[in-house]
Amino acid sequence: MKLIFPYGSDNIYIGKPAELSLDPETGEYKMPDNATDIPPLSADGVGMWRPKFDKEKNTWIETADQEYKDSLKKEIVTDPDPVKDQLYKIGQQLSVEELARKQAEEGQQALGMQLTNEIIARKQAEAVNVSMGKQLAALKLKVLELEGGVTSES
Repeated sequence: MKLIFPYGSDNIYIGKPAELSLDPETGEYKMPDNATDIPPLSADGVGMWRPKFDKEKNTWIETADQEYKDSLKKEIVTDPDPVKDQLYKIGQQLSVEELARKQAEEGQQALGMQLTNEIIARKQAEAVNVSMGKQLAALKLKVLELEGGVTSES
């Protein structure tokens, strides 16, 4: 597939590129007479308002004057509408409140994770303490046995 840029009988770009397929018989592209594979851009790479293809120079030229460009620009007329303004402000407030709520939820989640980690650490410390207590008791029994104060038979 190859992208081509068709133009009308007046050589003005029709405004929509097309895809050209390989000719199945020759395996080559057959360029239509009213198209080119050169994009309709100015020398600096900027698009044009009303490009016209110059077949002799094999390039696009801009044909739109300022009046034509101005005729295509839409004037934006904004009438002050208190209801729209109020809805906009309410929407802004809702966005701010939603952001604050999400930040609070993230803070709560972080605190919950911190609390969970502290509980796990405390339980691990308790397990270590119990284990050390058992080891200490076993050592005391060994010491007493060695001193002859306690026998395992008594």
